Amino acid sequence: MTFDDTLPPAEEVEREFRERAGDNAAAIKWLVDHGIDAVPPPQAALIQYGIVWTPEIGQYRCVIYQPEHIGPKHPPELAVPIFENGTFIDLLVISGEKHFASVTCRASWLGRENLALPVVRLHAHPLDWLADGCTGVCHIALISRKALKELAAAGTIECNKIETALEAWDWGFGADEAELARFEVDDTREAIEAYYERQVCWHSELVAAKMRRECWC
Repeated sequence: MTFDDTLPPAEEVEREFRERAGDNAAAIKWLVDHGIDAVPPPQAALIQYGIVWTPEIGQYRCVIYQPEHIGPKHPPELAVPIFENGTFIDLLVISGEKHFASVTCRASWLGRENLALPVVRLHAHPLDWLADGCTGVCHIALISRKALKELAAAGTIECNKIETALEAWDWGFGADEAELARFEVDDTREAIEAYYERQVCWHSELVAAKMRRECWC
């Protein structure tokens, strides 16, 4: 697999995080403040960071600011280190508005090791994964859906959001109707009905637009 070599290298991000990140207690408080009563991974911390272009080396750097730093800073965000086979590969950062991003873009999953289980819990958002005690998996590669094909190893895929389940079915299984039997969705009835209502409205608008184009011709 190829990666963007202008992004911060994993080993440098790990070093910066270990040397400058705060303690786990701040991460626990951040989760509580955001309505999540769960203990994050012991390495998780609250950070203020920036991704800085370094022209001398033609590469971005991840900089974690200390309290005494003077200058523009983002509000504190929750940082969750991601390890695969015991090696640090990425740092997931979640803002107070629930936006998330990875620093090195090396990781596609939270909980990748759980993909090998016969029953896989697929979470819609990293905060869902954290709230569930870091069980199951959460897809975090926002610019690519290729990793969703790795769900093919699971016999059953449980999901808490209808949109997430159908996206995984589409990208991971080519929207094969026979593969829908793998998915068990425990979203609320209201959310599922709202999803299909949006789909009906979207389809109606698409048909209407097509008919208008044909009339103009």
